[in-house]
Amino acid sequence: PNAVTFICALGACGIRRDVEKGKQLHAEVVSRGFLVKNIALGNALLDMYAKCGTFGEARMVMEELPVQDKVSWNALVAGHAHMGQGHEALNCFERMQKEGFAPDAISFICALKACANMGSIDKGTQIHDEIISTGLLGKDIMLGNALVDMYTKCGVLTKALQVLEELPIRNTISWNVLIAGYAERDQGLEALSCYKQMQSEGLSPDEVTLLFVLKACASAGDIIKGKQIHDEIASRGLFEKDIVLGNVLVDMYAKCGALVEAQMVFNELPNRSIVSWNAVISSYSQRGRSREALNCFSQMQSEGLSPDIVTFIFILKACGDMGAMDKGKKIHEE
Repeated sequence: PNAVTFICALGACGIRRDVEKGKQLHAEVVSRGFLVKNIALGNALLDMYAKCGTFGEARMVMEELPVQDKVSWNALVAGHAHMGQGHEALNCFERMQKEGFAPDAISFICALKACANMGSIDKGTQIHDEIISTGLLGKDIMLGNALVDMYTKCGVLTKALQVLEELPIRNTISWNVLIAGYAERDQGLEALSCYKQMQSEGLSPDEVTLLFVLKACASAGDIIKGKQIHDEIASRGLFEKDIVLGNVLVDMYAKCGALVEAQMVFNELPNRSIVSWNAVISSYSQRGRSREALNCFSQMQSEGLSPDIVTFIFILKACGDMGAMDKGKKIHEE
């Protein structure tokens, strides 16, 4: 193997998080004296350890590199951010700058991810200002999306929308980030407004868009829009490809009080998981239709699925509403 072979093999170890194989390759690289000659190989080794979460070894490799560059630092910042170690990622980001390396789009994307994970809006705003000064926003759509994501995850949705609208280039992913942010905070009307604006720009929704728009419909009680999304999902044959979409569709109809439609969609699902069953069981239980909830529970068990905590909560509620003490006791003993 030559240096290129080792770079590819180390990349595979990073993807699989196979640190033991990575260490074997590291030893072979050292024995052949490749590290002294090839900075790309050193960076591949550093990246492998960072992706495996073994940052002690990653830092040792960093210190032993004859030459460090921006790629070396990006590997460390990205590794910490990916592992949810926001403080460490930002420390590396700052050290990189102190060492005289100007951040590029990858550096900023990873630093913004760290801010998003930590909910650190002050640091995120500071990095936003740095990005503006570099002029990178007009050149990298992923950087713009990372910025919208950071503000969204920090809960500053008004600012996230403002940033999105000011982006010189945006795509479906840009809007998905914001629609998801509103939908997950039960701000259904705002999510649907973003969806409408996204469509007015000629952008087509993907599965992620449709999923969160359905959640927004459930939150806003907008069954008309929900039915439109249902028609689009059916026309694109997405039921067969994405069980999550089917589950969310059942939940949307249930939360809008359309239990007949919820049951019909449920019956048509090609694959049903515990989440599917929970959606329909909870909808019956919450609306006082306890007998239907218990029937679904029995059918679910007959299909070999084991109830989880959510299932038990709604089934016990159904038993209580019916006064079905014996059935409740039996479930309690399970």
